[in-house]
Amino acid sequence: MAQEPNVIELYEGAVQNILPILGGIREDQLTAPTPCSEWNVQNLIIHNIKVTGFAQGTIRGNNAVDAMDVSGQVPSEGAVDTFVTGTNGVLDLLKNSTDLGEVIETPFGKIPIAHFIMFPIIDIVIHKWDLAKGTGQNTDIDAGLAEATYGALQTGAELGRKFGLFAAEVEVPMSASIQDKLLAVSGRML
Repeated sequence: MAQEPNVIELYEGAVQNILPILGGIREDQLTAPTPCSEWNVQNLIIHNIKVTGFAQGTIRGNNAVDAMDVSGQVPSEGAVDTFVTGTNGVLDLLKNSTDLGEVIETPFGKIPIAHFIMFPIIDIVIHKWDLAKGTGQNTDIDAGLAEATYGALQTGAELGRKFGLFAAEVEVPMSASIQDKLLAVSGRML
């Protein structure tokens, strides 16, 4: 039986991977388009920030955050600081959980915390690429993160499509890199 990934380490890795991209976004790039066709750079920043609140609320059992509502501006304290504050809150909940296998109620059904947190991890990893592509930054995804999120997304992509989170899978050759396979299963055009 395959060993489950350490979701705390994956979450930390995803956060560390997106931080340089968030920090490298200039104000004049906020309205730039992204591969996430419905959202521009600012919308994706707001979404990533809101996903941290959504994750915290869902784990606590009292979610009131609509992570898909991307209206408004980047908070005055800045994208990086706001995102770090939110992700630190998620990490505190994960690290202080007595059982990441505890089944919780989520918008995707009743699933263990460790499985639920893969949704925000995948979200951060994919949107890191979207933001980097939209702002002309380095689009490389850490190979370990790409591998772990690809594995999770292969089983969760159809559910994500059902909720309108992903476009149809894009075909890539079997010889494609793990990053390209991940992006393809998420519906990203390479």
